[in-house]
Amino acid sequence: MDVKERAQELYRIALEDAAWHPESVVGQRGWSDAEFADALQLLTRLRLFVSAPDSGNGWTALSPDTALRNLLVEEEQHTSALLSSVQRTRSALTRILTDFQPVHARELLPVRMEVVTGAANVSAALEDVSRRVEEEVLSLHPGRALPARMVEAGLERDLAVIGRGVRMRTIHLGSAAAVPHMASYLRRLSAAGAQVRTAHTLPLRLIVVDSSTALVPGPPSVVGEITAVILRGETLVGVFREIFEHCWAAANVLSDAAAGPDGEWRPEGRHLELLRMLAGGLTDEAMARKLGVSERTVRRLVSELTERLGAASRFQAGACAVRLGWLDA
Repeated sequence: MDVKERAQELYRIALEDAAWHPESVVGQRGWSDAEFADALQLLTRLRLFVSAPDSGNGWTALSPDTALRNLLVEEEQHTSALLSSVQRTRSALTRILTDFQPVHARELLPVRMEVVTGAANVSAALEDVSRRVEEEVLSLHPGRALPARMVEAGLERDLAVIGRGVRMRTIHLGSAAAVPHMASYLRRLSAAGAQVRTAHTLPLRLIVVDSSTALVPGPPSVVGEITAVILRGETLVGVFREIFEHCWAAANVLSDAAAGPDGEWRPEGRHLELLRMLAGGLTDEAMARKLGVSERTVRRLVSELTERLGAASRFQAGACAVRLGWLDA
């Protein structure tokens, strides 16, 4: 006999004798206490049994139609309570929108974003920002060195800004800063009063102006043109200032310690030894073994050398070193 059959039997007993007693039913039917409890639970869940403290057994059996009406009434009450809760939530949302949305809108008002597309427009935006700056310019420059003509145009703009008494701090990749025309640019920038540092890595290209404007790269347009995003608003721009300050604290002060008499970079130490091995045609494995480093480190050092020398390949880097007389010593 399963639980449904025992529930039907218990229900029949209750209808025939309202004075039935649990112990008698269990004893007569040979049910365990757990089997009786399961049958009783099913009847109460279906509302066929309702609590009756005044009866001898504590329960009253109801007809199926009465039980069904009671179930429907309970569901209606539950649904009504849910609807009331939804209405209260709707009223609260209305009050929030009415009372606080204007305040939130006023907070967002100072934050503005503009997307500029195309090299010419980006250049014009940079020119506009440089003319508006009053106190300070901060900048990060990851990636390879820019072409000489672009660097020269940027130098004129930067010197004009510094000439107006604006403070300038800038960080460039060490590998890019060693390219001859970039090294010359940074020396002239430093001589004009800018603070220049170099780093091995930088997170993004960034310009921050007067704590209120930031320029960051945007994704390329659908036709592949470069884009820039101009952000205005002290709170948002403050985030980018923190990024810059973190990079600034970890960067190295621009130094001419490795520069020759003419002010250009010359290889020393491991870089010089690597150039000798490149000129000798050694493999990465052989160079790594001689230098006591991994092949991955060798590839990174070779990449730095080719970029510093503006060479298209390691062969060209070795040939350049021979031509410049760096391997004569």
